[in-house]
Amino acid sequence: MKNKHYMMVGIIIVGITLLLSFFISLLMSGLVGIVSGLVVYFILKQGKDDATQSTPSNEPAPKNDSEQGIELLLVANITLRKAVIPEKIRDVYEEIIDQLIALLPRVNESSPDGELAWVINRMATEYLPQKSIKPYLALSEGERQDKDVIEKVIESLSGMKSELEDVKDILSQRKTNEFNTKAKFLKQRFNI
Repeated sequence: MKNKHYMMVGIIIVGITLLLSFFISLLMSGLVGIVSGLVVYFILKQGKDDATQSTPSNEPAPKNDSEQGIELLLVANITLRKAVIPEKIRDVYEEIIDQLIALLPRVNESSPDGELAWVINRMATEYLPQKSIKPYLALSEGERQDKDVIEKVIESLSGMKSELEDVKDILSQRKTNEFNTKAKFLKQRFNI
């Protein structure tokens, strides 16, 4: 009887062990399935997000040279208007900004990959804002009002204004053979 009792206890223990191992296996396979499902979900979602981000409709279109130049010139103009500078200088700067804003689309259309377009774009994005306006505004208020400084700045700007008028004439008369010559001259004159 004792043996039957041990045998019965052994059968119960084996049964419980089998049931526990079955439930543990079931639980483990469920967890593995859930984790696998989540991994696949996040991988697919990541791929979908990458594809969505790379579509042109979600990204702003890159700005062309004309738009970028015009934007920088408008910022430069606002910066000039905020600063206390002599009206003569502000007027000449604004005339040049207006000239460049009018020229940029024309030169980029007439000679999109040409040297003249490159030079005019550099004048709008680099030379005028960074090498002319910024250093002038960095002067103290007294230096900005100094008559010698005013004369030198206006003289420099008048030269630029005149060269931009020449570019306008070249574009208006469609003298494409003069584009590169003018571009080389402007590069040398304005150290672009």
